[in-house]
Amino acid sequence: MRNGRVQEYIIMPWKRLVREPAFIVCAIVLALSACGMLVGSQYWYLRKEPLALRKSLDRLDPNRLSPYEVVALPKIENEAIEEALGTQDYIQWQLVNRQLDSSDPFHTGYLFITYYTGNPDKVPHVPDWCYVGSGGVIEKKHDRYITASDCGLDDLDPRLRIRVLEIHIPQRGMSGENSRKIVSYVFSVNGEYACTRTEVRLKQRDWRDRYAYFSKVEVWFERGAEASLEENLSAMEDVYQKVLPVLYSSHWPDWEAAGRNIQ
Repeated sequence: MRNGRVQEYIIMPWKRLVREPAFIVCAIVLALSACGMLVGSQYWYLRKEPLALRKSLDRLDPNRLSPYEVVALPKIENEAIEEALGTQDYIQWQLVNRQLDSSDPFHTGYLFITYYTGNPDKVPHVPDWCYVGSGGVIEKKHDRYITASDCGLDDLDPRLRIRVLEIHIPQRGMSGENSRKIVSYVFSVNGEYACTRTEVRLKQRDWRDRYAYFSKVEVWFERGAEASLEENLSAMEDVYQKVLPVLYSSHWPDWEAAGRNIQ
């Protein structure tokens, strides 16, 4: 008898609940949500899969950069720094334009390319933070447009927005002298372009995309700060116009074929 009363006390509240409109509505919403998640999981990609390069960056053809000649292909020797970089898919090349006199500000340049994939929460490394972290000061920051064809841009509007930094770098040593550097960079991310870390992270989080990748292309000249910003922009544009089509056609993933499963 006692067990019967206990069961009655347990069952009666449930009987009252199922007669409540609010309870019924909540139950329906939860059931629909569960069904939606089950169906949506087939199409929503909250976790991203890696997408390999079509061709390693190490196999980038230096002849495609003419008249620039690659005179040094240094890898990062410090393991801690390479680990902080977060990838082994990178190249950093020293370029020399033999058509220019050695005294020309744009005689010697640098090309730094990195590639990351499969982790949309990865914080992209950008000079804005890297130089500041080593004691530099960002004097000015610009978002400027260059023209770049055959690299996935709209043929009717082949303008590419890049970020350009003017950086003051204190020098250590007895002289106490300081130096300046003008650095530019742009990202390729999931078949599009961006020039800020926020843009990169937002583009990678699109729920329709099964995969995620981003690649940073950075260009600067050893003595570029001796010239004007516009002169630097023109010289940088020349490098981007040469390297981006090669990366787009031969190295970065074919995003149209692999990237987005839902249109």
